[in-house]
Amino acid sequence: MSPETHLSELEEEMAQAVASEDFETAALLRGQIDQIRRDQRVLEQPGAGGPQAAYFKQREARTF
Repeated sequence: MSPETHLSELEEEMAQAVASEDFETAALLRGQIDQIRRDQRVLEQPGAGGPQAAYFKQREARTF
C-alpha cells in the first residue's frame, strides 16, 4: 500500500470518527496523519540519503 493510499484511508477513518463524535479516535488518527506527512517531508529533502532518512525508510517499510 502506498503512503498516499494509507493517508487517504486514515483521513476517511478520521472523518468517520468525527461524524460519530469519537473525538479521541479522531485525534489519534490526526496524529498518525501528521507523523506520516512529517516523515515524507524528511524523505523529500535534499540529502535524503543520510542516516535520518534511512531510519524513516526502514520505518516506512515496516508500517505499510
